[in-house]
Amino acid sequence: MKQDGSVFTLENEELLVTIDRRGAELTGIYDKKAGREILWKADPSVWGRHAPILFPFVGKSFEGKYLCDGTEYEIMPHGFARDMEFEPVLCDMDECWYRLKDTPKTYAVYPFHFELEVGHRLTGRVIEVIWRVVNPDSGELLFMIGGHPAFQTPQGKTIYDYTLSFNKEGSGAEESAQQLHYLAPNENGYQEERRSGTLQLKDGQVPITKGFFDAALTYMFDDGQVSSVGLLVDGKPYVTVSCGGFPYLGVWTMEATHPFVCLEPWYGICAPDGYAGELKDRPGIQKLNAWGTWEKSYSIRIE
Repeated sequence: MKQDGSVFTLENEELLVTIDRRGAELTGIYDKKAGREILWKADPSVWGRHAPILFPFVGKSFEGKYLCDGTEYEIMPHGFARDMEFEPVLCDMDECWYRLKDTPKTYAVYPFHFELEVGHRLTGRVIEVIWRVVNPDSGELLFMIGGHPAFQTPQGKTIYDYTLSFNKEGSGAEESAQQLHYLAPNENGYQEERRSGTLQLKDGQVPITKGFFDAALTYMFDDGQVSSVGLLVDGKPYVTVSCGGFPYLGVWTMEATHPFVCLEPWYGICAPDGYAGELKDRPGIQKLNAWGTWEKSYSIRIE
């Protein structure tokens, strides 16, 4: 482990990984064998992030507002954790942990006490991302959390050289395994039932072609259908995100410039269009009992 200001580095013979205290964000995955960076470079003129952590919300609340115990609050899309300074807890050669606690400022927009610990563990060519949410209070904690890693296209390639490769959870007919149901946001960023659909696969794969994201600005696969999703480049494995047990997975890009594709494991989802109900009843909300601890992880494998 190396420390350079607010950035920590994990390194082995295969990979060099950097994590920033701001947002506990994974900011680099350099493949030493192939001599190339895998994560998007966060060009602010395009999209100025690498792999932000979405907490305590995933996506937008309707009109930027939500209701909790009868009181209305305003919250930015994806919550506030991605823009806050985390406290280093443990960092060594192949693992580091950060912690974020509530503050008066967070409590004003999100009326819960919480502790969020984020870990990154490097093993060979795999980075495991671990989330641990602690409820330090006597009441129930309501939250969402999600990953948002962006994988840039290799030099000389575009997103149209990518193929998505899916492994589905559960068992069922072979025919059903060749399609995935998805939800999709409207132009305002809210779920809209008429935009949902089915993505057809062949041998578990679908190429990204021009217009692929016209059907869904973001593909939001629900019901825990996806246990892993990979990007193939010219038919060869490039990167794989494993997220078994996650209820949602998002796939997104900025197709106008198409420099990257995001593979996003979520415990939560954007609000339905027009949703004005209580936060506890919103689709995708996670509930943590008093004094409880919630822990989940996903992994990124560089192929």
